Amino acid sequence: MNSKEIMRYFELRKQLFEIEAQLEVLKPTVADQLRQMNNVARLDGYDLRLSTYTAYEYSPRVTDMQQTLNETKRKEREEGVAKIKERRDMLVLKAHREGGVREEPEAYGEWEADDSAF
Repeated sequence: MNSKEIMRYFELRKQLFEIEAQLEVLKPTVADQLRQMNNVARLDGYDLRLSTYTAYEYSPRVTDMQQTLNETKRKEREEGVAKIKERRDMLVLKAHREGGVREEPEAYGEWEADDSAF
C-alpha cells in the first residue's frame, strides 16, 4: 500500500477512534454537568447542548409490519422494481484485532450498502 492519501486516512481514522472513545468516557459526567447548567454550555462561539432521545420497544404488530416492509423492500430491489435514486461512496474502517476499537455501522436512513462484504 503506497498511497499517501490512504495511509493518511488510516491514521486520521485511528485518531478519531481514540478521540471518540475518550468522548464516550466523558459523556456521562458532561451530561450531568449540563443538566445543572440548563442543558447548555457556551465556549468560543460554540454551544454544547444536551438533548435526550428516547428509544421505544413496539408491539409485536408494529414489529411484524416493519419486518414485512423490510422484506418487501428487499424483494423489490431483487426484482428490479425499486429504482436507484442516488449512490454515494462511504468509507468503512474496521479493526481486525481482538479487543481493538470497533466502529459500529452508522444508520444512513434510506441508504443501503450495495454489498454485505463486511
